[in-house]
Amino acid sequence: MGLKTPWPGSWQWKRDSYLPVLALAFLLRIVWVLAVPVHPVSDSYVYNLLAQSLASGHGYYWAPGIPTAYWPVGTSFVYSIIYRVFGASFTPIVVFNLAISLGTIWLTMVLAERWFDRRVAIVAGYISACWPLQIEFASVLASELIFNFLLVSLLAVWETRRLNPWVRAILIGIFAAATCYIRPTGMLLPAILYAITVNRERKYLRPIAGAAIALVVMALAIAPWSVRNTHIFGHFELISTNGGANLWMGNNPDGTGRTEDVPDSTLKMPEAERDIYLGKIAKAYIREHPVRFALRTFKKVYWLHDHETIGVHWNLAALQQLYGERAVWCLKLLSDTYWWLVLLLGLTGAVLVILKHGIWVVFVSVPLVLWAYFTALHAVIVVQDRYHFPCLPFIAILAGVAICEVRRRIIAREIRATFS
Repeated sequence: MGLKTPWPGSWQWKRDSYLPVLALAFLLRIVWVLAVPVHPVSDSYVYNLLAQSLASGHGYYWAPGIPTAYWPVGTSFVYSIIYRVFGASFTPIVVFNLAISLGTIWLTMVLAERWFDRRVAIVAGYISACWPLQIEFASVLASELIFNFLLVSLLAVWETRRLNPWVRAILIGIFAAATCYIRPTGMLLPAILYAITVNRERKYLRPIAGAAIALVVMALAIAPWSVRNTHIFGHFELISTNGGANLWMGNNPDGTGRTEDVPDSTLKMPEAERDIYLGKIAKAYIREHPVRFALRTFKKVYWLHDHETIGVHWNLAALQQLYGERAVWCLKLLSDTYWWLVLLLGLTGAVLVILKHGIWVVFVSVPLVLWAYFTALHAVIVVQDRYHFPCLPFIAILAGVAICEVRRRIIAREIRATFS
C-alpha cells in the first residue's frame, strides 16, 4: 500500500542492495559501543540486577524472599540466558544488541518493500541505520531493541503469504506473547493485524478464526507467568505489576502526564497492592475529571513526540566521565534535530499516503495503524520520549515515502523542463 510509481533512471546493485545499509548501520554502532561503555542506570540497572538473579538460579527476585513482577520478565530473562552462557559480562549483550539492531533494520526494509517499493525500503533503511537513538541504545540494557525486533518479526510472519494460514496464526500468537513478555503493549497486536486483514480482504470468517487461534496461543504462552504471579501475589496478575502505577503517573491530579516517581507514602506497600491502589486513584481521577483527562491525553500525544534524548540520558554516566558536558549537550542536540527532521518527513509521508489512497487507507496501512496505536496507548496511560520507540520503524518507512516522492517530483519536473 504505497506510492508505486516508476523510478526514473536505473539504480546500480550497490545502491539497490540491503547490504550497504546494514554495513553502514553496523559500522556506526561499532564506533559507538567502542567509544561508550555500558553503564546501567534506571531501568537498565534493574534489568541487569534481575537478569543476574535469574542466571544464578534465584528466580525473579529483588533479593531472597522478595519476589517482583513490576518489570515484565522478558528482557531480564533474555539477558539471563546470555549471562548463563557467557558469564556476567556486558560484551555479549552489546553483541546481541548489534545483532537485533541489524535484524530490525533488515526486516524494516523487507516490510517497507512489501508495503511500498524497494526504493522506499532502501531510504527507510538508511534513515534507521543513521538514527542516533537507535545507535545510542546499542550500549544500553533495555527492552526497546528487543521489543522492536520481535515487533517487526511478528509483522514479517503476518505478511508471509507462503505460510499455511493456520500455522501463521500460531506463529503470530507466539511472537505476540514474546512481545508481551517484553512490554505488555503488544497485547492487542493480533487483534489489530487481523482487523487490518478484514479491511484489506473484505473477508471475515478466516481472519476471525485466525485471530482466535493467535489469541488462544498467546494466552497459553503467557499463562505460566500469570499463574506464577497469581500464586506469589495472591490475586490475578497477568504479566507485570506496574499497570496501575503507570496509569497513575499519567493520570493524577498533581501529575504532568509524564513518568514520575510513585508517592513516598506507597513505597512500603507490597508492589502488587501499591499497583492496585495507584490504579484506583488514576481511575477515580479519570471518572471525576473526564474533560481534563481528554485534554491531557491530547497533550500527551505531543509530549510523546516533542524530543528524543533518552539514548543520551541512559548513557549519561559514561559520556560525562569520558567526554564531558559539552559532548553530552552536542549529542542531545544531534538526537533531537535528527528526530524532528525524520518526524516531519514521517508526517509528510503519512499525508502523502492518505492523499493518494484516501482516508480509508488509515485502516489498512500498517505503518499508519501501528504508529497511531502505540501513540494512543501511551497518550492514555503515560508518556516519555522512549515510549515512541516502537513507532520508529513505521516513521522511518513513511519518511522514506516522503523522500522518494519529493525526489520523483523533482526529477519529473526536470524532465518536463528539458523537453519543454
